[in-house]
Amino acid sequence: MCDDRNCEFHKFYRGYCPQIKYRVGKTYGTDTHELSQDTIHLEPASILSEVPTTKSTTRNRLPESTGDNKYTEKMVPGYTGYIPRMPFKFGNTYKEDCDSCIDDYLTTRNFYDTKANDLKRQVASCPRLTPISQDPEVRDKLNLYRDTHPSRPILVEDRRALTEPPVPGYCGYIPRIKTTEQGLGARYHMSTKNGLELFAQETASASQRLTGQVPASLDSVPERVFQGTKSASTRRLYLTDGMIPKYTGYVPQRRYAFGNTYGDTTRGLEVCGHPNGSYGTFIRSKTFAN
Repeated sequence: MCDDRNCEFHKFYRGYCPQIKYRVGKTYGTDTHELSQDTIHLEPASILSEVPTTKSTTRNRLPESTGDNKYTEKMVPGYTGYIPRMPFKFGNTYKEDCDSCIDDYLTTRNFYDTKANDLKRQVASCPRLTPISQDPEVRDKLNLYRDTHPSRPILVEDRRALTEPPVPGYCGYIPRIKTTEQGLGARYHMSTKNGLELFAQETASASQRLTGQVPASLDSVPERVFQGTKSASTRRLYLTDGMIPKYTGYVPQRRYAFGNTYGDTTRGLEVCGHPNGSYGTFIRSKTFAN
């Protein structure tokens, strides 16, 4: 292609020429010359031209390194610790991104520190509330409510008993319903009731063995719960009904049994099928018999 805008295209030019495909009857040079008279040519921008860049300026003075602070003005490239907002920075050097992120972090922290200090000053400037626990009017109202609603639990000592099961849907922790058979084959109300009663029995048994008395937290538990309580050390671990499927403890000879479900496998082992009170007693009886 010629440098002169009025000059026609070279005959071996294979690039794009606007409107050339709609012209017929003339030579390539004549068509391109006429088209060049009607077409506005724009000088293309050089791909090597410098792109103006704006150097980011920090709003805060970055802290100097003292050996104890983490975010400083001279972050070492290759630092693998966490830098706030660093995963969202691209296209700059490590130091530029670090300076920008640390500056944003300091600005945000100073903003919220200022708001917290303003809130403290506003709270301190407000008059303090006067307690009403000794107000005769409040005392009389509470006494009247207590007299007219004698069964309502409004005092601290009227809290529900430790073994009272929670309402269905409660997502908190209930002892003994997942690690023992108490949580199998029963409704939520019954399984939680059995688990809490078993926990209360074990707590009372351990406390009596160590201190000789029942803890005060179990005073509200009915006496029937402690009747026939078995010690945790004498209660059988491997039951004749087999172990629950999610039991993660050790079962002797379990690794050598195949082809059955977990429940059938444990029921077929001696550790669960023996009639004695514990597996140790069963092993000693076999040894002495031999």
